[in-house]
Amino acid sequence: MFFVLIVCALLCIALLFLGFQLYNLRRDAGQERRKYEQILRGVSDAIVIINSEGRVEMLNTQAQELTGWNVEDAVGHGYKEIYCTPLAEYDPVAEALEGQVVSRNHTLLKAKSGEELLITDRVSPLLGDNNRVIGVSCMFRTHCSLIQSSFRDSLTGLYNRSFLEQELPRLDRPEHWPLSVLVGDLNGLKLTNDVFGHSVGDELLIAVSEAFLEVCRPSDRVFRWGGDEFIVLLPKTGREGALQVRKRLQNALEGRVVGTISVNLPLGCSTKDGADQDIREVWQQAEEEMYWIKTIGHKRFQKETLEAIVQELYGRSSAEREHAERVSALAEEFGKHLGLKKDELRNLRLCGLLHDIGKVVIDPDILERPYPLKPEDEREMKRHPLVGFRLLNVLEDTADLAAAVLAHHEHWDGGGYPRGLKEDEIPYFGRILAVVETYDRVHTIDKDRALQLIAEGAGKKFDPELSHAFLQMIQASA
Repeated sequence: MFFVLIVCALLCIALLFLGFQLYNLRRDAGQERRKYEQILRGVSDAIVIINSEGRVEMLNTQAQELTGWNVEDAVGHGYKEIYCTPLAEYDPVAEALEGQVVSRNHTLLKAKSGEELLITDRVSPLLGDNNRVIGVSCMFRTHCSLIQSSFRDSLTGLYNRSFLEQELPRLDRPEHWPLSVLVGDLNGLKLTNDVFGHSVGDELLIAVSEAFLEVCRPSDRVFRWGGDEFIVLLPKTGREGALQVRKRLQNALEGRVVGTISVNLPLGCSTKDGADQDIREVWQQAEEEMYWIKTIGHKRFQKETLEAIVQELYGRSSAEREHAERVSALAEEFGKHLGLKKDELRNLRLCGLLHDIGKVVIDPDILERPYPLKPEDEREMKRHPLVGFRLLNVLEDTADLAAAVLAHHEHWDGGGYPRGLKEDEIPYFGRILAVVETYDRVHTIDKDRALQLIAEGAGKKFDPELSHAFLQMIQASA
């Protein structure tokens, strides 16, 4: 019995000693872990530690900030979810687990939010006893200023031309084939910039970029190639898949309007299936298809755009609509009195209808204010001939009318605006519109006063011959 007690006592002492040793080991391991954690936190680069089973063990603060993953959510997950480098030619972590060191100057890291960061990284094996790989260290840093200034379009946030030149050869590899290309050219950007200003044109470009970001996958590459040109690279996507993407883009853009301009983006599509195709030729084929689509729909787009702008103006002021219709009819009647030909009458009628189209950019409140206007309102009102000229000059079917619309507030004696032209320097239709518009503005209130203004303005505001002819026409119809 005494012997048993001695044995039990010895066992208890041994267990106590072993427990003390394990406590010390755990304490030392905990201290070691905390020490290395503090070292990781003090490093300026972002670091992700991955164990030999490919699971994340640790992220320092910088890595959490850049990837968007916190320690609690990331630890225990497979590394491909946390340290995700889409479209990489090889898996750097897998290489490091085999004992290789991988360094890359520029690659893309996909954050938890889906944002792609341009990074430089070094992925290295962590070695234990006998040089056995026990994990991997991923050390990386971003090039935030570089990605903003050199690889991203500052307005839309899409990739830019410089990055396309880098990405195209990288994606033109067998592992990314079939590689499809979409090429788009935005309709109406010049018109929008000229008529409504570049800030509205910027809104048009942003609307397009938003549609791309809604439709395209994270692995796709969307570029703003030029002012109004866009290119999309679709890796591992055949022609049928690319056509589906194009259809989704068109559906996303359908009905989007900026100001009065519909967002219209013709898109061409082509696909590289194998090594026998040159990617630049594939790109050119997509571009040619885009131009063919653009040409077919060009007149329709311009017609719908003009109609939308006219309706926008008339929706703001019924008085402007009624005035335009009266001036159009009276100008045609006057043209017949002057002996103009049929095609000239048509153009004159359209000039009358569209002579004040530039007022679409004028504050509606100013349009409704009675004359005389305040100086600041008058300055704003005097913009409309130039805006009308820019609008009509961009549209093919109305380019011939633009000069007359620009000149309909010029005076025979040179005292008008916007250019101060005089006498025969003023386009003929512009001189006709000056007489007809003045008469219409006043005669609805006082017809005799309107005729008096035409007579008194001969040789000053109006072409004297046209003033005389107009008075004759009105008197003959009385």
